[in-house]
Amino acid sequence: MPTKRNSGAFDISAMMTEWPMPAFSNWTLAEREDRMEARTVASFQKMGETMWSQAEKAFDDHMEFVSHRIHEDFECAKSLSQCVAPEETMATLQNFYSRMATEYQEHFEKQATLFRDSFSENAAVVEEFNETAMENVTEFSKAAEETLQETQTAKPKPRRKTAAGAKR
Repeated sequence: MPTKRNSGAFDISAMMTEWPMPAFSNWTLAEREDRMEARTVASFQKMGETMWSQAEKAFDDHMEFVSHRIHEDFECAKSLSQCVAPEETMATLQNFYSRMATEYQEHFEKQATLFRDSFSENAAVVEEFNETAMENVTEFSKAAEETLQETQTAKPKPRRKTAAGAKR
């Protein structure tokens, strides 16, 4: 049974050499971390703003199109109810369907353009975020190097001797 004088079989500290301890300070990385956090949060916020603004544009355009198409459908029904000859009915339907096909195609092209613009804008924002991430990695590397230098220049603490004469 291990006692203060006799270490147990699993007491690894008696076998370990003295490791240099870095001079940790609560403020060592605080300012650097604050700057990195601010840039990262700003990048995420910009990504969110870009996504929502593009989604809003696309949704507004689509709702405007749907509203217009419903209005056109009711106008067609009103026009059909006023037709007296089959030729008039066919001409009204042909005109309605050709305009409808053209409007759907134009709407699709407009939505595709909005999607393409959204993709381009979001790609630019993601590139900015990537640059922020790379700057953060550089800052972390500098902080690690500084801590390593501080550790290497720090004097090792003298080892205490126990009552049995073993170093701890």
